Amino acid sequence: MRIIEQSRTAIKRLVFGDTLLPQGFTIGVAGPQAEITVWLHGMDAPLDVTHRHSSACFQPFTICVAFDEGRVPDAQDLRRLSLKFCEREGQKRVLGEIGLRKTTAISMDGLELLLFEARSSANYCLQRRYLWAHYLLHAYSGWRSFDASEIKMSFRERRASMVTFIRPHPVSLVSLGDNSCGNIFPMNIMGDLGHDRFGFALRKARLASGLVERSGRIAVSCVPLPQAPFAYQLATNHLKEFIDWEQLPFATRLSSLFEIPVPVFALRVREMEIEKIQRIGSHTFFVARIVHNESFSDGLELCVIHGFYQAHRLKGRSAELKASVVQDSVNKQGLNCSQTPAAPGG
Repeated sequence: MRIIEQSRTAIKRLVFGDTLLPQGFTIGVAGPQAEITVWLHGMDAPLDVTHRHSSACFQPFTICVAFDEGRVPDAQDLRRLSLKFCEREGQKRVLGEIGLRKTTAISMDGLELLLFEARSSANYCLQRRYLWAHYLLHAYSGWRSFDASEIKMSFRERRASMVTFIRPHPVSLVSLGDNSCGNIFPMNIMGDLGHDRFGFALRKARLASGLVERSGRIAVSCVPLPQAPFAYQLATNHLKEFIDWEQLPFATRLSSLFEIPVPVFALRVREMEIEKIQRIGSHTFFVARIVHNESFSDGLELCVIHGFYQAHRLKGRSAELKASVVQDSVNKQGLNCSQTPAAPGG
């Protein structure tokens, strides 16, 4: 049996190298993240949209890009737009790109939001032979573990989603309600849109989406890396109408403006009011106005990246890569480490 196991390990090493990592990989990042810049190409000059975009839906895969009023691309530019995910430092290499196809526009005071589906994508984090080995493995795993309740993404959509998680996605805790009736749950499908606007998406099939819509007010707390297990433990709250705050494994305090319970360990708390709601396929996309922003301490913020990007980050540093895999498991506190990047907030 040992010979068989050694043979399997050798084959995996040959096919995948050091790249067989969890898809949703947890790391600590000083916020706001400064590893990756996201550029919009196809206009007269590339536009930095690192803090002006958000994922909006997984099926169909949809991404939102925010433009200042009067600066929306014209019809000719819209046909050739793409997002490029680049290293901020060093060689500033392009690590991934997504070709965009416009579907919807949302007008707001001082802001125009354009929603795009993916017409193409490319991922340069891994060598091509490793990348396609992973794609084949994902296809096989999806066929073996069919679940009617899961979101069914096309091959193109799945690849585009992987590219978006080259940019570190913070995992935050969303609170709503009060001490007598409310909820708190993790979220990572989100992004700043500029002009004090914030976009985020929640699965329509889960109660959390309806709770946010009815409440209209939320508090979003940044999670320090050492408290990562709490975020994963609270993922089940997406399926609950309300919780017993006294049963939480950590203490809370009231937010400054809306008096919503938030974790005492939060690095930062942003209180928001929902302004726009857009239903798109599997998810509901919310646009909120940040009405109060308060920082309490510095520290590394819990973020999720794709395993492909982690393999790129630590390429050639095998010992660090192995240690990061162990730490990722600790951060998730024994949860299924094969889960997709969207698991904490989906």
